[in-house]
Amino acid sequence: MRALLIGDIHTEAVLLRKVIAHGRRVGVDAILSVGDIVDGPGDPHACIAQLRAEGALVVRGNHERWLAEGRPMEPHPYQSAEREWLTSLPATREIDTPTGRALLVHGVGADDSAELDPYTRDRTLESLEPLWQVVRAGEHRWMIGGHTHRAMVRTIEQLTIVNPGTLVLEQDPSFVVADFASGDLEYWTLLPSLQRRATWSARSPADADWNLITARARFSTSARDMDSDRR
Repeated sequence: MRALLIGDIHTEAVLLRKVIAHGRRVGVDAILSVGDIVDGPGDPHACIAQLRAEGALVVRGNHERWLAEGRPMEPHPYQSAEREWLTSLPATREIDTPTGRALLVHGVGADDSAELDPYTRDRTLESLEPLWQVVRAGEHRWMIGGHTHRAMVRTIEQLTIVNPGTLVLEQDPSFVVADFASGDLEYWTLLPSLQRRATWSARSPADADWNLITARARFSTSARDMDSDRR
């Protein structure tokens, strides 16, 4: 099973189209989206249409939850069918893969605002209860999430956490192609051109806590210092 893993989209319809086209070229079996489709400078209608047309498996992000709660970050005239689709997205999805069950989330577990990134360490990591609930349950081999806009792979006990990054134009947009049969991950960036920047393998991980942002030529200040409300 090969899957296209898409991080926070935030209305970047043009880049989403490029990512999906790449997925088609390499023959992925599924498209997995961590949510946060809405709120941004692009075209949310086109993003919604593309994901629905491709039959993508999508979970809600905190931005979709805010919309469902009647307090959207950026009020927008969505069509009734679009609003119904956005507000009906689940918090999590489970996907069976050849190497174990995957949990698709936005933040960490069912908490769409919890943050886990390459720098989450020590007491902050120890107190991240949504993570430890997933780890203790022992039901998942993979957890695919986003929210931080920081691409990474981390393995904590039996759980490998994959964050594909974001499609936000100013934040080094990226995505991941995952081969769940072999346990191989490919990290791709979109700017200035489409490039495979790194690979990771569950068969021989060089570092069980290795993050993909180290493969970038740069890590933008805007991504590192972004206001948490924007995520």
